[in-house]
Formats: sequence, C-alpha cells, structure tokens
Amino acid sequence: MKTMRFFIWMFGFVSLSLSAFSQTSRAYLLQEADEYFKAGRYWDAFFRYRECAKLPEFESESKISEQVTNSSHAMYLTQKFKDYNAMRKYEPAKTNLIELISMNPNDPNRGELPKITLAQGAELQRLAWRQNTPQATADMLKRAIMFYHQAIREGLMDESIAVTIKQCEASIKDTGVPDNAPIMASDPAQNSKTTVTSAQSLAPVASPRKASATPPTVIILPSEQGSSTTKEN
Repeated sequence: MKTMRFFIWMFGFVSLSLSAFSQTSRAYLLQEADEYFKAGRYWDAFFRYRECAKLPEFESESKISEQVTNSSHAMYLTQKFKDYNAMRKYEPAKTNLIELISMNPNDPNRGELPKITLAQGAELQRLAWRQNTPQATADMLKRAIMFYHQAIREGLMDESIAVTIKQCEASIKDTGVPDNAPIMASDPAQNSKTTVTSAQSLAPVASPRKASATPPTVIILPSEQGSSTTKEN
C-alpha cells in the first residue's frame, strides 16, 4: 500500500514538473519572438509569434496576434525603405523608415535616417546651380542648409557638415540675394511647371468655325469675252 502511494506521489510530482517545464519552455518562445522583433529579424519574429499564437496558454494574449501583424508590416516597410533608398527617392524612403522606427525604436536601420536627410540636402545643393534665377538658387541653398541642420539634430555627427553649411552660406552671398529674404519657391521645378500650365490656360483659343445656316448667294457676272464667272457672298 505504501509502495502504491509512493508511486502515485512520484507520478504527480513528475507530471507537475513536466508541466512547469513545458510552460517555462513555451514562455521562452514568446521571449525569443520579442528578441527577434527588437533585433529587426521580422521574418523570424513573424513565425515565432504565429507559433506562440497556436499554444493554449497564450490564447488570452492579444499582444501576440498584434505582433504577428506588426512583424508582417515591418517586413513590408523594411523592403519599401530599401527599394526607395536604392532609387534615391529619399522622401518616400524616409516616410517608410520613420514608420518602421515608430514600431520598433531599436530597428537596425534607424541610423540611416540622418544619412537620408544629409543626402536630401546634398541633392538640393547640387541642383541649386541649375536654377534659372539667383533667387531660385539662393532658395534651394537655404533649403539644403535646413536639411543639413536637421541631419545634425537627428544625431549625425560629422565635422564636414559644418563646412558644407558654410559653403552654402558663401554661395548664397555670391547670388546677391539678401540672407533675410524669404524663400520664394519650395520647389522651383514644380513652380515652373505650374507657371507654364497657367500661361497655357490663359492663352486665347480660337473657337471652331461654325457652318452658316444660310446658303451662300451665287451671282453670275457677265464677262467681256462672253464667259461667266461666279462670285460668292
């Protein structure tokens, strides 16, 4: 009898131990998924969260289903950011990256944000000298300076940025435009296109000629040589 009780006690103890071990192991799966997401390994995080969502002890965890969706969306944002950045479409690249960082502040691509801002400033500085007027050139250089300062605020520590800003300021003086003059055009190319469109819309357009409802009158005039000619009114 004592032997039977001992075996029953041992069986219960082993069952509880296995259950506790199983729960500990499954809790580790969720922790692992969180670490994957934090490290930007969204593919691994997606499948680990989905695996956890199938376990009974996590059925009440709404966070897991949300993280399955977040992991999928983070993969999408990462790919869009990389594609736009490779094509040098900096504005949409930055938009996707900012949304990605808002989901995961530890995303490994977060350091690319000030670099994109720096590239935006460099592009404006390069295009400034292609403008048709000194005002447009100065405006674009001022916008480039704004991007350079923003890159510094975003955490980019590079001594060459200060040198570049001074070069832009010197170039603005060369244009002869006062430093305190307001920026007239945020996008000279777009404004130029708008001006052309407006001019075209204001240009007079000839209306199509309408056919007369009254038929023309034909007059037969006598000719000196006996022949006749016709004349239309």
